[in-house]
Amino acid sequence: MLRVSGPTLVLWVHLVAACIWIGGQVTVAAIIPLLRDQRELARRVGRRYQAVAWPAFAVLIVTGVVNVGNAGLHWSQLLDSSAGRTLVVKLVLVALSGLAAGVHSFLQAPRRGHASDGSAVGSAVLGSISLVAALLAALYGVAIAGA
Repeated sequence: MLRVSGPTLVLWVHLVAACIWIGGQVTVAAIIPLLRDQRELARRVGRRYQAVAWPAFAVLIVTGVVNVGNAGLHWSQLLDSSAGRTLVVKLVLVALSGLAAGVHSFLQAPRRGHASDGSAVGSAVLGSISLVAALLAALYGVAIAGA
């Protein structure tokens, strides 16, 4: 039987947090359109998701930093290797995913609750950007882990 080391445990926690962040976005994207005529319930679902998603995103950041050290990559030399350059692309995608989700969660969604201005399209766009960026970040993370 293989031994579970500290770095393996950190990588596992990172993957679980990614599952929560990405899987939750997919689930909410599937459920929210069904609740458009039940605005309060849709808001409650969104808030409940955020209560789980944002801590998972924070765990992703912390374990990601630890994983960089465990992989032997040095922040000052990221552009010197293909794994480092791939990590930079992944970090940009993670930032984009978090930024799009943050703009939706903390700026757009609260204002939307008080108006029916058709901003559902904006929400869908921000959600799509966040999800696609997160999926691509996961792909690059797998590429790095396999290198």
